[in-house]
Amino acid sequence: MKFTDLGDLMVLTLRNPAHAVEVLRGLELTSGERWMVLMLAATLSSLLAGLARVMFPVPADDALSAILSSPVTLAGLQFAAMTISAGAVTVIGRAFGGQGEFEDALLLIAWVELILVGLQAMQVVLMLLVPPTATLMSLVAFGLSIYLTIAMTKALHGFTSTPKVALGLIGGVFLVATVLSVIAAAFGILPEVAP
Repeated sequence: MKFTDLGDLMVLTLRNPAHAVEVLRGLELTSGERWMVLMLAATLSSLLAGLARVMFPVPADDALSAILSSPVTLAGLQFAAMTISAGAVTVIGRAFGGQGEFEDALLLIAWVELILVGLQAMQVVLMLLVPPTATLMSLVAFGLSIYLTIAMTKALHGFTSTPKVALGLIGGVFLVATVLSVIAAAFGILPEVAP
């Protein structure tokens, strides 16, 4: 696959996510290659976040901010979160009669993250050139991530109802957030809340 093919696939993903899912499956990537795509997505996202933090430092003294200030730690956390998300998409989807496989979910989660990395890079540039538009780009990225996750999950599992997939996604997000909060609390990295 050439670099221009990636651009075409990105456009296809935005226009017709279901067809993009078929194309991604058709690549027949090995399990190791899918994990490498996930690692690439986590690494690029963390590097861009680290670059933005260096360019626009935000003072913070809690444990969570200290952990997230390290690109290596942030990449590890993103990698873990995307893996958990792929697992949740697979398990919850199958619980409702879906046919998706974990390795396909892993690839789709990684691909959506790579698209968001492109938007993240644009946001860093906009923060330099036109700072007020950077917030708008954050909203666009958030909306796009929800749209793509719902559309690609629907295609992954062969579902027909977008509202049901959206409800499943919301439930899954709460479930994953709860699990991650418990893990964070176990390691003592949640920010302290004043009584």
